[in-house]
Amino acid sequence: MVSWSLVQTLLVLFGPIIYNRGKAFYYAKPRGPPYPLSPTSRRLLNVLFITALLALASTFEYFAAENIFLATSSRLQTPTDVLFTRISRLRELTPADEILRSRLSTKEGRLLYATYGPGPLTECNWCSLDDPNTFLFYALPSIGLPHLLHIAIIGVVTSSFFSSHGGIWRIQATIGGVGLFLAEIYMVGMSSSARTINSIARTPQDVRWTHWNLAFYRGISMALFDAMLGYAIYLSGTGRWTIGLEGPRLEEKLESLTKAVETIVARLHADNFLRQAVVRNKQLREKMANYWADEEILGKDIMQEEDVQQSRLNFATARMDMDRLADEAAKKSEGMIDRISAWRGFSPGIAD
Repeated sequence: MVSWSLVQTLLVLFGPIIYNRGKAFYYAKPRGPPYPLSPTSRRLLNVLFITALLALASTFEYFAAENIFLATSSRLQTPTDVLFTRISRLRELTPADEILRSRLSTKEGRLLYATYGPGPLTECNWCSLDDPNTFLFYALPSIGLPHLLHIAIIGVVTSSFFSSHGGIWRIQATIGGVGLFLAEIYMVGMSSSARTINSIARTPQDVRWTHWNLAFYRGISMALFDAMLGYAIYLSGTGRWTIGLEGPRLEEKLESLTKAVETIVARLHADNFLRQAVVRNKQLREKMANYWADEEILGKDIMQEEDVQQSRLNFATARMDMDRLADEAAKKSEGMIDRISAWRGFSPGIAD
């Protein structure tokens, strides 16, 4: 496995470069001012927040299975009778403890206990110590259930049915959720580093308790994943992140434009229906004709007023002055262009 010192060295060497390149890439494309987050996107972020809190809560020791070796400060090589004598001093023994006693009588059983926890060793009737893969097959549902629930929540949050901003990240989020599940399966069933270390461990601190460690890392990784997904939805939902999202943005604008057109068409249909109802009714038609006749007379009376005529005359005079000013400006600009052309050796009017 990669050592922590190597990771620190790589971060020191390449961290600033990656950060600066990422920052430059983020600010490379001009963006408009951010806009408020939609209510639907807020609800989706609340769902992710609650899921992250539950994932963090699952890392508490209260929800973890009992580790009898750590509870009694015993080595992995401690004799079985001594181990369970120590347990009996802490609590009463149960039928599950008697089954566990028989499974822990061999070194293979103790290595499987560190890898899969007490559940498969005490609950699986068809599992055999001679075939460790049987314990893996039994433990797969309990390992996969939290990930399946997590992936289902991701599917709901990134569904385009609820919000287009979440749907933008659907593929990336699904790949990430499945990647967490495959990583845990690899660490439990395929990685042999923990088994090799446990076979030579002398103290409880040297043992890699894979089952308990993965339960802790699972909750932390899910919480971090939900936080990053929520931040991505927030950036895209408020318009702070637009790189690579031009297509969805265009679809969103087309959708809003289509809704506006549909509203206008509905209003035109309503106006046409009202006009036809008025035309077909004799009394309403007469009222409409009288109304427009009165409006025409009123308009003529207004135009005959002295103040209105004076305002029209002033406006026409100002318009004439503006036209004359525009003509003079055009003539002066043409004269300046002719002088510049003459200085450069061109004949007047060459700019045309």
